Amino acid sequence: MTNGDPADNPPAEQSAEEADRLEQLLARIALRDQAALQQLYGLVAAKLNGIAMKLLNDADQSNDVLQETFLQIWHKAGEYRRHQGEPMTWMTSLLRYRALDKLRSDKREQKRRDQYGEVQELFGETSAESPIAGMLQKDTDIKLNQCLQTLDTLNRNAILMAYYYGYSREDIAIHVEQPINTVKSWLKRGLTRLAQCLGH
Repeated sequence: MTNGDPADNPPAEQSAEEADRLEQLLARIALRDQAALQQLYGLVAAKLNGIAMKLLNDADQSNDVLQETFLQIWHKAGEYRRHQGEPMTWMTSLLRYRALDKLRSDKREQKRRDQYGEVQELFGETSAESPIAGMLQKDTDIKLNQCLQTLDTLNRNAILMAYYYGYSREDIAIHVEQPINTVKSWLKRGLTRLAQCLGH
């Protein structure tokens, strides 16, 4: 009977061996070794992509995040330090940051679209050239600026925060320390007055 059974603790040895290999590849990548980047991709891309899929649940977005992560690895490999964490942990943290950033970005964009739809519904407008569409897309319209100045400060600021800067109703409520229903009232009242002014 021998003591060399593969079940006698190979995972730790393999893990350390893999970590050493990944660290060596990162060191070469820091020196702009493209072959090392390709080798690294072959070793860890599938695992990183699996993590991205769990976070994003979308194949296209996961692939985008994976590519962005490897671009970041290419530029930041020289910053990696083994004593701060294992190579796979470091690369996973880069990917998680990219994935979560994409989720936040998509959420903000969806809020903007939802709010834009609410404005169009409120004014019964569908034309991209309508005054209210101009408000959401640019800040150069003189009449719009003049009409905004006719609103009281609370209504004007609420409209700008919601429809120009993309804040959610909840974000505005927290920022101004008011109930969300109050914020909704400000927005509706302000938009109605703004529409009346723009229509003159």
